[in-house]
Amino acid sequence: MADFTQTKGTDSITCVFSSDLDNIDRAVESLMDFIDTREMNLNRFETNFVLREALNNAVIHGNNKKSQLQVICTLAVGKNDIKVTVRDEGQGFDWRSRLEHRHAISSETSGRGLKTISDYDFDIRYNEMGNTLYLTKKIL
Repeated sequence: MADFTQTKGTDSITCVFSSDLDNIDRAVESLMDFIDTREMNLNRFETNFVLREALNNAVIHGNNKKSQLQVICTLAVGKNDIKVTVRDEGQGFDWRSRLEHRHAISSETSGRGLKTISDYDFDIRYNEMGNTLYLTKKIL
């Protein structure tokens, strides 16, 4: 089985795993279990989708499914928000042009993730290099 570890704190959880698609399921399950232990006004389907999309992008596009490369995902719960950070070990990408052109063509097999994430009211930011994604969702 591919490498996978998780570390839980009071208000956060971090999953570190090799870029194996099976690990995405493990990470999303761990993150959702962590969320479920708190009383939060979050749509479970939307949150699950966003986490899965962010991790898929890191494994598939960021690390090119190279199992020797890792993904680090941290979910932190605040009083009025959740913050998710996903970092891969890939070369990054031109996130500025991708964010400017969020509209996706429905016939494309990829490229819809960022639009959908923002449609679910997650704020999207990247580090300069484009290999770390920062998501923030306000909670009412």
